[in-house]
Amino acid sequence: MSRRRGDELDAAIRTAVLQILAEHGPAGVTMEAVAAAARTSKPVLYRRWPDAPALLRDTLLGIATAAIPHEDTGSYRGDMLAVLRGWAALFTGPQAALIRSAIGAAAHDSELTEAFRAGVIGWRKAEMAALLARGIERGDVRADVPVEIARELGQSVLWHRLLITGDPIDDALVVQLVDEVLIPFVAPR
Repeated sequence: MSRRRGDELDAAIRTAVLQILAEHGPAGVTMEAVAAAARTSKPVLYRRWPDAPALLRDTLLGIATAAIPHEDTGSYRGDMLAVLRGWAALFTGPQAALIRSAIGAAAHDSELTEAFRAGVIGWRKAEMAALLARGIERGDVRADVPVEIARELGQSVLWHRLLITGDPIDDALVVQLVDEVLIPFVAPR
């Protein structure tokens, strides 16, 4: 059997992390467990990550940032539909339990909390600010929109449903949020 390298090895390691997280929770993600599940060695892992929490954080941050679209669709409505559909797919797909588990783990791991805030939330805030700036330039978002509220408004409903109420997250909800909440909030007056 040939030695795996690059993307193939990275995918095997990250798949192992997610499987262990799903089966045993964050505490189960150890360098030993990941190395065994990924069929690699601990030194290979330690060359890339200083410890298991760093490996877990890096894997979870990669999932979150890759799942949410951030391309310009040409309209605020199109951009927000894409963004919220990305969140909805992440929150209702096979990785939803992992997201909840990661949020639970963050309560006991200040580094994971900070990594999530800086990596995922910080990235999202910057992307949403850019999305709103594009809307202002196009004229479909008012120039005085409170960016710090507008960038979180739709996503907060999805997070609340995922973590608190368990109410359905579906495309009808996404469209309703965009058309009945977000567009009226940001539209030029």
